[in-house]
Amino acid sequence: MTTSFEELLNSTEMLKKGDKVTGIVSRIDGDLAYIDVDGAQYDCVISKSQISRNFVKDIRDVLNIGDKIEAVVTGVRTDRERKSEDLPGVIYLSRKIIENQEYKKIYDLSWVEIVELFEKGEYVTAKVTETTKGGLLANLKGVRAFIPASNIDIKFVKNLNNFVNKEYTFKIDEADKSKNKVILNRKVILEEEENKKLDEIFSKLNVGDILEGKVNRISNFGLFVNIGEIDGLVHISEISHKRFAKIEDVISVGETVKVAILGLDKENGRVSLSIKALLPTQWEIAKASFKEGDELEGIVKNITDFGAFVEILPDVEGLVHLSQISHERIEKATDVLSVGETVKVKLISLDIENKRISLSIKDLLEKPVKEEVITEPDFDTSYLKSEETEYSIADKFKELS
Repeated sequence: MTTSFEELLNSTEMLKKGDKVTGIVSRIDGDLAYIDVDGAQYDCVISKSQISRNFVKDIRDVLNIGDKIEAVVTGVRTDRERKSEDLPGVIYLSRKIIENQEYKKIYDLSWVEIVELFEKGEYVTAKVTETTKGGLLANLKGVRAFIPASNIDIKFVKNLNNFVNKEYTFKIDEADKSKNKVILNRKVILEEEENKKLDEIFSKLNVGDILEGKVNRISNFGLFVNIGEIDGLVHISEISHKRFAKIEDVISVGETVKVAILGLDKENGRVSLSIKALLPTQWEIAKASFKEGDELEGIVKNITDFGAFVEILPDVEGLVHLSQISHERIEKATDVLSVGETVKVKLISLDIENKRISLSIKDLLEKPVKEEVITEPDFDTSYLKSEETEYSIADKFKELS
């Protein structure tokens, strides 16, 4: 009985489509690699597109002569198909199919693991592979995952390329195999780490603590002082007891200062500090510096109907009452004084508790001497007041009679 060529091809002794074979790379010619397979009825070849599931630019980048590989028969071309008895047949192989099969198994197992990790809320490590619209892509156990730009860091990220080709720890926000969708979140982990750090920092701080820190930054509403592991805010109102035009006039970045803790806001990670709480007030300085009777020099800051206010220390003013300006009677303080004028004053009284100081200008001025003017009467009438001459005109006439 004669066996036809078709029957020969389908016999178990000849390779056919779907068979898995093992062979040795014998030759590489352009985009084809020739494989020696024992028992093969024709030459076995693998085209560049079937070398790997990944892009291959040059076969030599992946295969070398003498390499042993596994492949699957994807087709058999006989000389009859060419209609030429002179041409041999060709068996086409694919290494890509095996890789895809292996990848599918790994892919399915990866999904099982990813879903399990997601349900348990466990963290995973993944490598960021590239940027995409609205975020980043990462390789999570062979599965492509998406990271929204808002979930990669606590702070706003201007350049997402800085994260590419780096591994990070993520929380899985969503895992749905039916939609082939995995969403990762790094921000939530950073927030948890920051909260733990804040808990530790705040456990060591107490309102009233006095610390030393370095001025890191100045803003229009205050300055930020580093007190170790956190920056605290010294509001502009807590910098000094003295008035100032701008913060830079009294303090500078890099300066070391002592601060007192005024308040702790753990929920928002804020520490309120004060510099002036550790400094004596101007009134306390005045109390320590002056006493009643002291002669001082000051500047007229304000004039009112009842007197003038003279600054004897920055932000410390005393009142020179209208009656204490001059020995002479004056109607208005502006008749004698003007704002901005420097004057000498004497401290009459000091009431620190009520922040009142009484001053005098006239006490330091020489009191004018008035000359006594004596006027003589036109005639002497003193006898009229004498006891001995106290009689009437009628009595006088009696003496004459």
